[in-house]
Amino acid sequence: MTDRLYAKYMWLISTIYDAGKISFEDIARKWDDAYINDLHQPLKLRTFHNHRNAILMQFGVVIECQRGSNLYYIDNPDALENDSINQWLLDSFAVSNLLMDNRNISDRIMLEDVPSGRYYLEIITSAMRDNRQIVIDYEDFFGNIIQGLKVNPYFIRLFKRRWYVMALVLPGKEIRRFGLDRIKRVEVLDSKFNYPKDFSPQDYYTDYYGVFHDAKPMTIRLKAYREKPNYLRSLPLHHSQREIESKAEYTIFEYKIAPTYDFIQEILSHGNQLEVLSPGAFRQQIKAIIQEMHDFYE
Repeated sequence: MTDRLYAKYMWLISTIYDAGKISFEDIARKWDDAYINDLHQPLKLRTFHNHRNAILMQFGVVIECQRGSNLYYIDNPDALENDSINQWLLDSFAVSNLLMDNRNISDRIMLEDVPSGRYYLEIITSAMRDNRQIVIDYEDFFGNIIQGLKVNPYFIRLFKRRWYVMALVLPGKEIRRFGLDRIKRVEVLDSKFNYPKDFSPQDYYTDYYGVFHDAKPMTIRLKAYREKPNYLRSLPLHHSQREIESKAEYTIFEYKIAPTYDFIQEILSHGNQLEVLSPGAFRQQIKAIIQEMHDFYE
């Protein structure tokens, strides 16, 4: 698929999804003003139907026409809402569309840099598609370089502005994370591996926050103060978040989650607006970290 065709498909999906229901005439009018229509070509009905078929084949998104009203709509919105890749593509395109429409005020739109190692992202995802083993040279944050590490690339994860590849390190059964921006070299091998049919990246991380996977899940309760309850209601820390008790002064949230480094850092980032209530051992762990931080300033 060419970049131009991809952009047209995503534009069409986004336009119909945002409208809910829309006529072909309105779609064609919107296309006339779309920034991706740089050739200023009108949208023909035959082209529109060809795009509908291609979108079904490429993304599994069904664009149907309502009888009588001749309005088009997404018949299976779950293909977008419940598919993380499709949702990501749709959101990314919406943001790209917004940015392109506002290039004249680009100096007033601030974005975060993602040190993603984009070159390696393409190589590794290509190896993943064919289930090919790879060899990497990797440098950790202590300056240690590991050369010739043979791994089976299982899946890719984006967290806190950094891309990671989660890979089975050979020989053995340990899945380890590798930041793509720390990889120095990648070699794709001819040899293939069998991706486990019963393995799910979503299940692997269901009780975890971030990229670490080195602690056992437990029930954790957090007490949120001031504006933090509303913040957590609008943007939950984890999908297991449940509201246990709510008062004017505070709200208690419960999570089934592993107390990994990333989760601890997230708690600490909220300062005095978030308190660990239980379990007791985890509360003491956070207390010890805070005490050590306090000692820095003594």
